[in-house]
Amino acid sequence: MRRAVLPTRPHNPRKLILRDNRHYFVMRIVCCQNVDQWSQLQTDWDRLAGGCVFRTWRWLNTWWRHYGDLSASDATNLRVLLAFADDGRAGAESQLAGALPCYLQDSAIAGRVLRLLGDGEVCSDHLGLLAAPAQADAVVAAMASALIGDESWDLLDFDAIDGADQTTRDLLAALRERGCRVDERPQPSCWRIALPGDWEEFLALQSKSHRKQLRRLDQRVLQTDDARWRLVESAADFERAWDVLADLHQRRRRSLGEPGCFSWPRWAAFHHDVAKQLLASGELRLSWLELRGRPVAAEYHLARGDSVFAYQGGLDPDAAEDEPGRLSLITTLKHAIGEGRTHFDLLRGDEPYKPHWRAEPQAVSRLLAVPPRYGPRLRYRARTAARAAGRWAKQATGLFS
Repeated sequence: MRRAVLPTRPHNPRKLILRDNRHYFVMRIVCCQNVDQWSQLQTDWDRLAGGCVFRTWRWLNTWWRHYGDLSASDATNLRVLLAFADDGRAGAESQLAGALPCYLQDSAIAGRVLRLLGDGEVCSDHLGLLAAPAQADAVVAAMASALIGDESWDLLDFDAIDGADQTTRDLLAALRERGCRVDERPQPSCWRIALPGDWEEFLALQSKSHRKQLRRLDQRVLQTDDARWRLVESAADFERAWDVLADLHQRRRRSLGEPGCFSWPRWAAFHHDVAKQLLASGELRLSWLELRGRPVAAEYHLARGDSVFAYQGGLDPDAAEDEPGRLSLITTLKHAIGEGRTHFDLLRGDEPYKPHWRAEPQAVSRLLAVPPRYGPRLRYRARTAARAAGRWAKQATGLFS
């Protein structure tokens, strides 16, 4: 159970004096709008990010460099809120206790919208408020007070927040207590496979028919000279593997009548940039599978802590009869188990293959908050009414068509 953390008196929204059962301490909020200043906190930031690649300084900073332009058509502003704890001891340095990585985006309809870094077309999962567990309550209280005291935003719109992310949900609850209107909208689940100690244990968790199929593919294809799996382990192999990934991904998506992610210039540039950095830090798992000397599948995965995150992939549509997707997943799952990972995260999306591999769904929601000011409330009511009218019109069209 979390301890109670209470303000001792009316407070400055940027500086909160708090009391727990033992002593008084200060939680100070700094709004960082300078990338260079933010860069100095990389080590402390990644300590708070824990085992999630999408929360790390490297991922978010690279995202900002590619998506945080200040063009007139897409005006955005960096708003990284930092919570520093000071226990009052003489000579002690303030410690980074929490961080809310945001940016402000102008919207003709919603006004100034506060969003999380990494959102949008990149679809970073597991984003939210970062906080040291022992100081989470204090961070939430201080962040909520700072947000309420800041009139630069008209709507807080946090996409894809995990149902299990109690700290971010506590922040929205604290905003509600301070007069904000808070809404929650369900989104497609994230799916995660719990990995056992070895491959045979994993097979034992599958259905009888699926287990038989996996063993057959492993023995008849992957354990023969026809198959070769290549994992990128050096910068020398990176560009070739990246080209294979892009080619297979685009061919597969085009075969389904879709443009493919690599057709989006900023998406492609961001991932090429961040993937090279993740390779250098040991957190990239970029691989491809060859059958009879020809690439048929490629995987762009990320690894941190106890998890592998299956971000993107590609398949040769002309090799569908060889089941390249299933072969590639067998190989990458085996590798993750061999590394000692305990979770294989298939991320957002309710595709039917995920439960077939014994992945479990994790609830995800979009969280919104409107500050207790007349202008933002009026904007939000108008926007909500327009959405409701649009849904009604769509339903009516379906009834009478």
